[in-house]
This record gives sequence, C-alpha cells and structure tokens, in this order.
Amino acid sequence: MLRALSSTGGMVLGAYAAGQLVGGAVGLCGADPARRGLHSHIVAVDSGARRTGVGTAIKRAQRDWCLARGITTMTWTFDPLIRRNATFNIARLQAVGVSYHPDYYGPMDDGYNAGVPTDRVLVRWDLTAGSTPAGGAPHAVEGGPDRTAARVPHERLHVLDIGEDGRPRRLAPLPHPPAAAPPRGPAPSTGPEVRLRVPGTLHRDRELLSVWRPALRDAMSPLLDAGHRWTGVTRDGWYVLTPAGATPHKEHA
Repeated sequence: MLRALSSTGGMVLGAYAAGQLVGGAVGLCGADPARRGLHSHIVAVDSGARRTGVGTAIKRAQRDWCLARGITTMTWTFDPLIRRNATFNIARLQAVGVSYHPDYYGPMDDGYNAGVPTDRVLVRWDLTAGSTPAGGAPHAVEGGPDRTAARVPHERLHVLDIGEDGRPRRLAPLPHPPAAAPPRGPAPSTGPEVRLRVPGTLHRDRELLSVWRPALRDAMSPLLDAGHRWTGVTRDGWYVLTPAGATPHKEHA
C-alpha cells in the first residue's frame, strides 16, 4: 500500500534516529486540480521517541515536501480532546480548525478510542504563512491567520469550562442562534470570540473522556458549522474560536 501511494504521487515519509525508524507520515493528494492540497492521513511517532522533536521534524518535512511540489495547503484531522495535540496543531503550527466531524472513523478498539465516538476536527495549514515548526523561540500560544494585523475588536464569550469534579461545566449558552454559513461563498464574520476549555489528561480517565466527548461536540460543532474558526489555544488551556474576519489576540509563550 505504501509503495502504491508513493508511486502515484502520495506522500510517504520516514523519520530515522541512529538508523532506526522512529516515526513516519502518509499523505494523499487531492484530486481537484483547482485545490492544490495534501491531506495528511497519519503521522506516527514511536512511543520511545515522543517529546524528542520527532513530530516537529516530520511536520517540517511534510511542509518542505509539499512546497517542493507546488502544494501550499495541508489538511489533517485530530481529536480535539487531546489537548497537547491541540496546542501543537493550533498554537505551534498555527493551523486553523475549520470543521467538526462526529464519529469520523466509526468504532475503534484501541486503548484510547474503544467505546468512545471518534470525533475529529479538520484543520487547514497554510504552508506559505510565516510560521514553521522549525524549533527555536516558541510561537504565539494563541494564533491564527494575519497575526501581524491589527486586532479586530469583538466580544469574548466563555461557554465551557472544567468543573471542580473534572466534568464539563457550561458557563453560557452558545451565541443564539449561531449564524448559519451560506452554502457557497465566505462564512459570516459576525459574533463573539468563543472560548472552551477541556482537561489536559482525559486520555487517563475513560469515564471523563466519555462525558467530555458529547459536551465538546455540542459546543464546538455548531460554532465551526456557523463560520467560526479554531485559531488559538491559550497557556491555561482555553480553545479560542474566532468569527471569520477577526484577528485573534496574540499571546506569547
């Protein structure tokens, strides 16, 4: 399968340390010539090589691979309840969450996903933007497109937080009703900046994970459907969803 993918224009990358394979990536090129993009289906790092920069090196290699072929956009999905991945994808890489997909892969029987819907958020990474995962100084913890532009003032609304028992605590209703995005054309640019916070250790607690899945889905999915974009993660764990056209606050690590 990997040979077939690579020989027909797909991406197959391996990361090696001391001659040993410690990670890799597989990506698929879109069929629409008007949208030169790559969908990164999977990036994996060996458990013994995590937190050593391998994941960052793979994303950098993916970016270089794409740009060398004239591809300027990459998409992928990830579980929004894994907060460390959200921080890496949204804050460090400065990808933007654009859509929410309930139970994207259907039932899975691995140690993390078994018995829990496999909800995923699709993110889009502009490979021509100034930010690259090259290391050095940390990127802004809150991020999104046009980070050098003046901030567009807008209301801030906190709607979901962590209760004292670790369970979801609803702080406020969603903007009611969230404006529906038109079937074609730009998303609406009205509404407040919305913030949601989830625990950083849900992978260790199956019961809490099963409670948080529908809570985050009910809060985040309607916002992304209505045109908000997930553009930031703060130092203290808030997910920042901004209305289209608004430049989020830039917070340095």
